[in-house]
Amino acid sequence: MPTSTFYHLPEAKRKKLTDAIRQELLRVPYEEISINQIIQKAEIPRGSFYQYFSDKDDMIRMILGDMIQKMEEIVKDSLIRHNGNPFALVQDIFALLCRVSSQTDLCLLYRNLLSGMKIREDGAARFPLLPCQEKLDRLITHLDLSLWDLRKKEDAFDCADILISLLKSSVVELFAEPERKAEIAASFQNKIAILRRGMDPKQEESAC
Repeated sequence: MPTSTFYHLPEAKRKKLTDAIRQELLRVPYEEISINQIIQKAEIPRGSFYQYFSDKDDMIRMILGDMIQKMEEIVKDSLIRHNGNPFALVQDIFALLCRVSSQTDLCLLYRNLLSGMKIREDGAARFPLLPCQEKLDRLITHLDLSLWDLRKKEDAFDCADILISLLKSSVVELFAEPERKAEIAASFQNKIAILRRGMDPKQEESAC
């Protein structure tokens, strides 16, 4: 998150910098975000930027602060309402992001952030609204693991990783093509249903 120096800026100067950052995030995809463009619009020295933020991702987390807080509230609420059901949790997160995708500015902002990110390259892990490994480790302690067929110690983390990977790929697809929201949402729900029932009708352990 931003340094204390950022929060000690005069309100008008902080707003001008924040507006410049948001305009840049709306202007270009994640990979093309220009710090130079931001400091020129905010009319601050380049050195000052790094007194406020440690890096580009730190800056983005600040802009998405309200949304990150909302996501944390959704996670807590879902865990309570569904008694730690991991399937319900990812469905609640996806539902929130579906609502976000209907808001023009936010949709464009997230589309730019997710542009070009590949799940196989773990690019979507940079998306601050989705759980990173550290958060995933903490999250598992609040899940009802009896809903998973766990056969060894590592299974809980692997099951969580499978669900999060499915969520990530669906979110990337959602913001890349918001006009296909209904189709993407239906596919996401179907994949969750398949995971819940299992793909092997004989329920045999893999030989690998």
